[in-house]
Amino acid sequence: MPTPTLAVVAPSETTGSDVVPTEAIVPPPSPPVATVDPSSPARFTLSAVPGVPPALIDAAREAAANNPQQFQWVDHDPAADVLLTINDGAPLAHWLYVVAAPFATVTDGTTWPAVTAGWSSGTSELGTLFVDPDTSAALTAVWGPSAGAHVVEDDFIGTVWAARPSWIIVPFENLRPEWKVVRLDGRSPLTHDFVSDGYPLALPMTVRGDQAAVDAFLGHWAGPSTNRDPARLTRVAMSGVTALVRATAAQMEQRGILWPGEEVAAVLQSADVAHISNEVSFAADCPYPDAYGDTTFCSRDPYFELIKHLGIDVIELTGNHLNDYGREPLSRTIDMYEAAGMKWFGGGRNLADATQPAIFEHNGNRIAFVGCNPVGPANDWALADAAGSRPCGDDMMAQIAQLRSEGYIVIATLQYNEHYVYYAPPDQRAAFSALAAAGASIVSGSQAHHAQGFAFEGDTFIHYGPGNLFFDQMDMMGTRQTFVDTYVLYDGRPIGVELWTGLIENWARPRLMTPEERAELLQTVFQASGW
Repeated sequence: MPTPTLAVVAPSETTGSDVVPTEAIVPPPSPPVATVDPSSPARFTLSAVPGVPPALIDAAREAAANNPQQFQWVDHDPAADVLLTINDGAPLAHWLYVVAAPFATVTDGTTWPAVTAGWSSGTSELGTLFVDPDTSAALTAVWGPSAGAHVVEDDFIGTVWAARPSWIIVPFENLRPEWKVVRLDGRSPLTHDFVSDGYPLALPMTVRGDQAAVDAFLGHWAGPSTNRDPARLTRVAMSGVTALVRATAAQMEQRGILWPGEEVAAVLQSADVAHISNEVSFAADCPYPDAYGDTTFCSRDPYFELIKHLGIDVIELTGNHLNDYGREPLSRTIDMYEAAGMKWFGGGRNLADATQPAIFEHNGNRIAFVGCNPVGPANDWALADAAGSRPCGDDMMAQIAQLRSEGYIVIATLQYNEHYVYYAPPDQRAAFSALAAAGASIVSGSQAHHAQGFAFEGDTFIHYGPGNLFFDQMDMMGTRQTFVDTYVLYDGRPIGVELWTGLIENWARPRLMTPEERAELLQTVFQASGW
């Protein structure tokens, strides 16, 4: 830096002292200002090896775009200054992969030795292994190449389904209802109690390269640390017909009000949102149950303790026995639900109330339940000033579309004609397809006393009928078999469906099926579904 120049000034005659006026000091020149040539190359290049998840690549691209003078993204450059890698370098993230199979798969679980053996050979007890190119590259980086896994680039779902029995390994974010998550050594990432520590398919995503470049990159890194955030997960349990009447009610009187729910309680209580379709109102003058009575139904008030004990959050009111004892008991029943903090849909105190969706927001997932009754009877439908179920009409189709446009996961139910078969007849398929076309993500048949099959239409999962939950139809196997469907929602969309399968005993109590009973039911309904 140059030495400041001082002007020579004569001593002051006034004070006799030497004074140097400040205005005579020549300041030093300002230090040069760094200027950046926008066309000059970035200091460091960024890239990624094959198999690094797209979310991490997108975050690295964003880091480069936000710091263009420090980083430049380059596709497929193994010599880049900073390279996103898999299991090779400084920790960046842990990415969760999942063993899954087509939804129409009976087997529920596998083991880690079976997975590693299947990777080596391409087959396991689940069938033939398929992976997409990115997953193949990621697993190869950790395990080495597979001798037999099939790598599929196009129509992944169609190819894997056509090759059943088959299985896949996919990153958690690629799950969807068409895939059944297969528990690995008893663990599933669809459950709230899952922890990734020690989970063998939690792969380390890393970064390596020039140390200064890596340090600079990590200083700007704002990407995800994992692909499974438990704070974005919601579990919704849906069941079929509940009618606490006749022989079911008689068993409750003899064995205890909570007795029917002893085995199914766990799956409902553990859900974030638990649903039942209660088809019968509570009447203040409801008589003691007749196990052999007719089909004019009411429930006694003490039976409400069972519903509360199960942790039910939302009650469907599309049932066609709601007004068997008149409309006042239904209004009174809704008062009981409201006092217990429960929501309702598909029926209400009047027609306006019956058309309102039941809305839930949990862990960022927005959920809307809607439902209607197309079959009556007429005295069951709500009126402008009287309680009842919601009649079906174009207004519900428009409502579904509107809710979907507002970002809701729409769960639509239909109290349809009762078909005592596993398959859905053409008229039922058409009615349920219309709800899917309107924009429902999930369609469920609340009318079904008989367990029925499934369908996928676009991005909609359809269950034509879960069957009875609490009812006394013991004369057919299909009316004793029951499903509780747990829908797993993540980041605003359904990613999986878990099926609890039960068998009703003693006219009232669904118990967990044995593995053999479960396999038989699943094979039957999958076949009835055309799979």
